[in-house]
Amino acid sequence: MMSYGRVFALPPVWDDARLDDDRRHSTADFVAAWNAAGRETYETRLTANRVSVERLFDATSDLLTLDDGSALAADPSLTRPARFLGGPPVSEANLDTLAEAKVATRKRLDGGLGRQAARVIVSALDRPRLPWLFASSPRPPTPVEREVAISWTAGLMTNQEVQTALRGESSTRQEVAVERLLTQLGFTKVVVRSIEVTGGLNPGQFCRETHVAGVKCDIPVGLKDGRYLFIECKVSNSGTNSVKRLNRECGGKAAHWQSQFGQRSVTAAVLAGVFKLKNLRDAQTVNGLTLLWEHDLSPLTSFLQAAV
Repeated sequence: MMSYGRVFALPPVWDDARLDDDRRHSTADFVAAWNAAGRETYETRLTANRVSVERLFDATSDLLTLDDGSALAADPSLTRPARFLGGPPVSEANLDTLAEAKVATRKRLDGGLGRQAARVIVSALDRPRLPWLFASSPRPPTPVEREVAISWTAGLMTNQEVQTALRGESSTRQEVAVERLLTQLGFTKVVVRSIEVTGGLNPGQFCRETHVAGVKCDIPVGLKDGRYLFIECKVSNSGTNSVKRLNRECGGKAAHWQSQFGQRSVTAAVLAGVFKLKNLRDAQTVNGLTLLWEHDLSPLTSFLQAAV
């Protein structure tokens, strides 16, 4: 049983100079990875998305009949490119909410659901991109207008897809790196199980992607001193996005786990990508997060070896 009077090893806390140095290193790695893999991925997906948008234009007489919903009912896969006609694009969640039905990802849509989806999308159409639809008398687009609109829409789809794909690939890579390190240090991977205040992992054990006190955790670890280390793997593609990825998502989880486990919990974020110095500083001082970086996991090694 853990003694609450003992002094535990503290996780690392970084000064601004070290945080700034690491975030610059991480940004450089992110740019290099994007240049190496992002361009090829972008071009491949752009070609496929352009075909999808052209199909939507063909099925709706260049969007002139989009509002009746028949094209979406006949081919629900066209709902995705249609969402990106909005300025800004209509998210899956917002489409379902505004249509008052689950329509964004359904394999089949009847006429009524097709009209509901189309109604929401038409209300959000991007005027500068689709000027022929907003003429005093709607008209067919000129060849140039059509080409610009198709290319613009396919580009928006592809940009979102590539950013999501690269984040997912990076997050998976981070989790694999952390798992490898834990195994090298003698920790045992166990089958996924929910972790509650009453138990779930023994000292020296870890698992992947499970719920901790009802909230998903990427890699929970049973430290050898009886505490838990809850590791989140986060990738940010912009300084602005880092607020959501780090301070809101990880910070919110850290607060929840601290309220449930008290001094028995340490929450760490393994980071990659682009982060603002202010957000990193706030993550440490306000949210109590331990910050680690994919490009240098040696501080994690040191903490795990000290927490015995």
